[in-house]
Amino acid sequence: MPANLPPDYYAAEKRFRAENDIQEKINILREMLAIMPKHKGTEHLQGDIKRKIAKLSAETQKSKGGNRQSPFDHIPREGAGQAVLIGLPNCGKSTLANRLTHASPKVADYPYSTFKPVCGMMPYEDIQIQLVDLPPVSEMTESWVYNIIRLADLVLWLVDLSEKVIGVQIDQIVTRLAEHRIRLVPYGENRPRGPVANKTALIVGSKADISEPQRWEEVLHNLPGSFDTIQLTYQPESIEGFKKKVFHALKIIRVYTKTPGKSVDYIKPYILPEGASVADAANAVHHDLAEQMKYARIWGSEKYDGQRVTREHALSDRDVIEIHI
Repeated sequence: MPANLPPDYYAAEKRFRAENDIQEKINILREMLAIMPKHKGTEHLQGDIKRKIAKLSAETQKSKGGNRQSPFDHIPREGAGQAVLIGLPNCGKSTLANRLTHASPKVADYPYSTFKPVCGMMPYEDIQIQLVDLPPVSEMTESWVYNIIRLADLVLWLVDLSEKVIGVQIDQIVTRLAEHRIRLVPYGENRPRGPVANKTALIVGSKADISEPQRWEEVLHNLPGSFDTIQLTYQPESIEGFKKKVFHALKIIRVYTKTPGKSVDYIKPYILPEGASVADAANAVHHDLAEQMKYARIWGSEKYDGQRVTREHALSDRDVIEIHI
């Protein structure tokens, strides 16, 4: 039986032969495996590729002296916060990352086109938020993907509204994450620390512009909790609404500073957690400043501009503070 391999497969095979980096060769082999049609004519070829992946993976572990930690286990944070994109194959993660950041994850009409994390910065007003496009959640997902999810500030869970089996999509994600001791929880819900990692999630209905209206109702009905949700199209108002939701779900505020007698520095705000105090802001500027401050004046959330407040005063988003020592 002929294999009938598509042109994308041969292009990937050519890149594999030219590549010298072992990890990249493994990534390309996985891409080839995902691209090829699954039928009797490709069974031998599938087995051959899987053996190559196993052999190269063993070489990688050997070269690391037995260290099994993936180079992707941790993604350094950049910007105001780190949000990871998760979902089943072909749910629209890479398209979202392409549209909203300067990153260029591969977008394809076949599953598993993302094999490694792709990071990009999403602008929101005067800050940047880091989006990390991860490989899809499935039985093939490697453990390092779950490690990155555990360490992220926020999970953006994409549910494909163009698919009819909404409940199945949701159940698969919940089950896979539970197997790796991860539980997605609504914004603002605090659960005790323990062996299970509780991660704040924003539910994103992707491909809303090509779906039937009842799909969104099915999502809301099947979610395991009262999550914050948004349907996403790539119209300007939808994109801005999405960015605003992400910002609020990160539970952060922006604080600006000014020196007495000078103008406000609006160029680079200090990013602090919700509920942060004046003392926390002073410490973010400089540790010595926090120790020496006597009081601060605040513009923004208070009744009077320049109102005098104590170091314990709780700040709000976009507050301006002037620290006095």
